[in-house]
Amino acid sequence: MHRDGAVSAGREPVPDVARASASPLWVAVDFPLLALDALLIGTDEYTVVAEPSRRGEVVYQATKKARSLGITPGLNVNAALAICTGLDVRSRDIDAEQRHLCKFQRWASCFTPTVSMQPPTTLLFEIAASLKLFGGAGTLCKRLHRELDLTGYRHFVAVTPTPGASAALAVAGLEKVVMDRAELRTSLKALPVHSLMLAEEVIRKLRSVGVSFLYELWRLPRHDLARRFGPEVVQKIDRVLGKHPDPRAISSMPARFERYCELEAETVEADFVLRAARSLLEQFAGFLSGRNAVASGILVLLQHAEEQATRIELGSRLPTCDAGLWAKLLHEHMQRHALCAPVVGVHLTGRDFQPGSPASGNLFEIPDTAKDWARALDELEARLGKKCLWVPKVAADYRPEYAWRRSRSIDKPVVNPARRPLWLLHEPRRLGYTPDRSPDMGSLKIINGPERIESGWWNGSDLARDYYMAICPRGRRLWIFQDLKQRGDWYLHGLFG
Repeated sequence: MHRDGAVSAGREPVPDVARASASPLWVAVDFPLLALDALLIGTDEYTVVAEPSRRGEVVYQATKKARSLGITPGLNVNAALAICTGLDVRSRDIDAEQRHLCKFQRWASCFTPTVSMQPPTTLLFEIAASLKLFGGAGTLCKRLHRELDLTGYRHFVAVTPTPGASAALAVAGLEKVVMDRAELRTSLKALPVHSLMLAEEVIRKLRSVGVSFLYELWRLPRHDLARRFGPEVVQKIDRVLGKHPDPRAISSMPARFERYCELEAETVEADFVLRAARSLLEQFAGFLSGRNAVASGILVLLQHAEEQATRIELGSRLPTCDAGLWAKLLHEHMQRHALCAPVVGVHLTGRDFQPGSPASGNLFEIPDTAKDWARALDELEARLGKKCLWVPKVAADYRPEYAWRRSRSIDKPVVNPARRPLWLLHEPRRLGYTPDRSPDMGSLKIINGPERIESGWWNGSDLARDYYMAICPRGRRLWIFQDLKQRGDWYLHGLFG
């Protein structure tokens, strides 16, 4: 396909190769109609994007309908208006194109941290180390096409061992996967010479001697080629064919994840909001995978036109990078809470990152039953509210009222049921009588104790008590104490299970 998007040769069958390769493997994604897509111009309009030149304003890109009338890139705008009087002429917005390319750069970081931009329309990223993780070149290319198709941007994807070769194929609209450097010369031979990104003057000189395609360039002697057209031509050929390194500036990735998705129209339907949120969650999962990280929380803001944003905080007891889990938690939350106003956009922020690794079947990995239990608790909490579920945990304090805390952790509570009960009364209940130590008298019989507790003098909550385990006539075990600071009254404080 040419730069105006007039011809598409279709997608080649991609070999599904899954191997760990020591040599690099570069993916190039080219957006041939980025100038049109960045301005949200559809193909069914008579529209062109124009830019200034020495000959005045000329057509930079044209829609399919405009091209059908003979309006092509490079044509003077006045001539284009003479062909189509109702032609819509838009000025090229290079800043918008750059913003959209940066957006796809962040998307590519889901697959690898080695991402490079080749303006104005091409993105490059190296995936040799991640090839096995994504199931091979064929599976990866299918995933790239699937995710890019959802954006609506026209694109071409090529994979080769060198960034220059991948970019040349993608810019030419040839979607190929070349795994071996030895096959590059054959795969590139049909490309025009301008695919090497040479200077315009060099390209004109080559064409003046009858060299228009790369296979014609391959035939020329290296020494004569460098002498007549400059050494940069030979250097460019060597880099594209992988004979010399082709270093690329690696784009820096953001340290935090924050994305916004604007809805096509405001809505009060939770399903439409969730659909937009799932797209952001997939990006978030890729962001974490690219950094070998997991997260234990996300913040979702549902933007409204006139109302304050609805704030939804979701957390997971086991840090994860599973987009499906976050989507399920958000669905459970939205089932319980009705939208207060129509939603116009969804904003997602990742929180609480920490190092992680994909499942490897390690001997010390958390059992699946524990993970299932944690997920069930997370879903219940998303449905019922954050304060509805908690686990008691011991604290470093001898006083029973302060010896435990509420925790969201799924670990079992660390208590000693033989000495202290799991259930305490909100306030100790005065008995009104003295328990008997004899097994034959009294309504309560002491079977263990005392455990003396004297503590809390440093913060004004001091106590002095003797605790006992007692049994009632029905056989239930109770935890009682005698208050040593007052009149020696007896109190019921807890129940053993």
